[in-house]
Amino acid sequence: MKFINRKYIIFPVFLLFICILVYGIFTPFMGFYWDDFPYTWFKVVNGVQGTMNAITLDRPVLALFYALPMSILGERPLAWQFFAIITRWIYTMSMYGFLQSLWPNRKHINQSLTLLLLVFPGFTQQWISVIYSHAFLVLSLYFLSLIIFTRNLKSKKPTYKKTIFSVILSIISMAAMEYVVGLELIRPLIIFINERGESKTKITYGFIKNIFIKWFPYLIGLLLFIMYRVFLASSALYKVQNLNDFLITPISMAWGLFTTQIKNIYTSIIPTWGAIFFPFSQMNISSFYWKFHLGFIGILLLFSALFLFSQNKEQMLNQASPIKNNQWIREAIPLSFFILLFAGIPFWAANLKPSTSFPNDRLLLPFMLGSTLVIFILMDLFLKNKLIWSILFCVLFSLSGTYQLYQANNYRNEWDDFINFFKQISWRVPSLESGTIFVTDELPLLYYSDNSLTAALNWLYADNKSRPKLPFMLNYTNSRLGTSLPSLEPGTIIHQNYRTFSFNGSTDRMIIFYHNPPGCVHITDPALDPLNPLLPVVIREASRLSNHSLILKEEDRNDVFFLDGGQDNSWCFYYQKASLAYQLQDWDAIAHLGDSAFGIDDHPNDASERIPFIFGYAHTAQWEKALQLTQITYQVSNLYQPMLCETWKIIDEGTSNDYGKENTLAIIMEQLACEFRFSD
Repeated sequence: MKFINRKYIIFPVFLLFICILVYGIFTPFMGFYWDDFPYTWFKVVNGVQGTMNAITLDRPVLALFYALPMSILGERPLAWQFFAIITRWIYTMSMYGFLQSLWPNRKHINQSLTLLLLVFPGFTQQWISVIYSHAFLVLSLYFLSLIIFTRNLKSKKPTYKKTIFSVILSIISMAAMEYVVGLELIRPLIIFINERGESKTKITYGFIKNIFIKWFPYLIGLLLFIMYRVFLASSALYKVQNLNDFLITPISMAWGLFTTQIKNIYTSIIPTWGAIFFPFSQMNISSFYWKFHLGFIGILLLFSALFLFSQNKEQMLNQASPIKNNQWIREAIPLSFFILLFAGIPFWAANLKPSTSFPNDRLLLPFMLGSTLVIFILMDLFLKNKLIWSILFCVLFSLSGTYQLYQANNYRNEWDDFINFFKQISWRVPSLESGTIFVTDELPLLYYSDNSLTAALNWLYADNKSRPKLPFMLNYTNSRLGTSLPSLEPGTIIHQNYRTFSFNGSTDRMIIFYHNPPGCVHITDPALDPLNPLLPVVIREASRLSNHSLILKEEDRNDVFFLDGGQDNSWCFYYQKASLAYQLQDWDAIAHLGDSAFGIDDHPNDASERIPFIFGYAHTAQWEKALQLTQITYQVSNLYQPMLCETWKIIDEGTSNDYGKENTLAIIMEQLACEFRFSD
């Protein structure tokens, strides 16, 4: 007995294969990104309910979607990355189901459209797996609502039960994620297309009235959601801002809304599809990755060609367009325009601007179908030769898929950078006093905010017991100073909410640090870094408040999945260990580390990283080594002169006099023009 008709599963299976191929190659090397870290850490501390409680603050309905996946998938990235691939496939299949319900006799068009939708280049955050796996589920649920709605319209016996079910799914989807709200306004057009059909029924009052009656239940659902969103579940992150101004200056706001949507249409088409050529601007044909990149283009070209050939192999070389159909064009053009025109309305209301750059490319999710439809329409209108059409389709698909591979490699590299950052922090900081805030200007991590890193910091150092107070916080001055970080003046009280947690600290309990790869993570020295010429001004001025006493000698860290522990034979390992020894004034340890560090095939990428070793060698009376490191640092840049002079002033005051010291200080005074008196 056949339970599954083979012809119905070939395309879904092929789509799943392409989904895994495009998005899964680097899966074992991916981690958590952006809000993935807070949401998973909330679970570590307070269980699944802790994550749901945090999400409920902004989107109570969305929190329900997290209950089952959070219970099953754990706190490791690998499972979540696979889950995100599956949900991306489900979402793409839901759009295919909608296209099939709308144009049931255009299967080949719908399948080709769906293949392009799968690799849509406007959205590049696939690997933020915890967040977007749930977003894909919500979007899938919304398109299920559209499928039921469309099929019910086309049914000879439409039922109220299906209408009610479709309305409920729509409301749930909108309440879970506002991204789909604008798409609700395409329903009247779908009714219009269905009612008019190929017979081109005349547009009369009765015709319009019939459309309104069929749309009315969904209009009520939309209005109920708007009331819920504005009055009952107002998000602190995504406040409905422009609606208030709309009531005051309706004409100017209406014009602003229209012009904004036109800009969104442009963004979702021209820059979005143009981005597939961007990786070639960074091509280095001699590197292995770029050879792999080009090979991947060839693989996708092959699979897309096989896909088209399997669709209509006996007519592959015909001169007619494979999808040319005037009725489809007449329906697809207004549908694509309505989708693109209305998709951005919720973002306009929240004063957010879709773009092709991270993180706002997430706002292009509701534009996917409309944007891809436009590309298809243009191909159908202007390419009459089927072979040329097929070649262009294969090129678009392969370049879009390979563009996603390029983005995947960026995420893979960033995960390595994230691990490197926290490795260095763990080497430098064995444990921390509670109530410590780490402050820097900004880190060179695109897919992490200070909010993301705060969760990782607590995962590493906090005892992970349920509590309302957050032990540790990380802030960027570029985004927090003057707001949640009031100032960097001594004694300033700091209070920040972190979802269901709250942090209480002060500028007297700060650790100021700086990181500019390939230089090592640098926890500033309050005695020397006010003179460090290469630090950003705000970090240099705040470095005097860097409180090293908050860093404890006893190692007390959690075993976290993103650190493998153990020794590392890199320069930064020795530098961090030497910096810790400098804080503890363990001069022998520094000298020993220095002997190892300067013997490896690695070197400082920031000249100031030699300073702890200058202290270590000087305090162990290895004056020649200390002098040599000083001279090298000064040769890199004479801007280090004030910092080096202060270094030797401190050394002079903290060491006993001997011939080697006096001779070294004399040379320092001569070569660096330092002014200090010898200690008695």
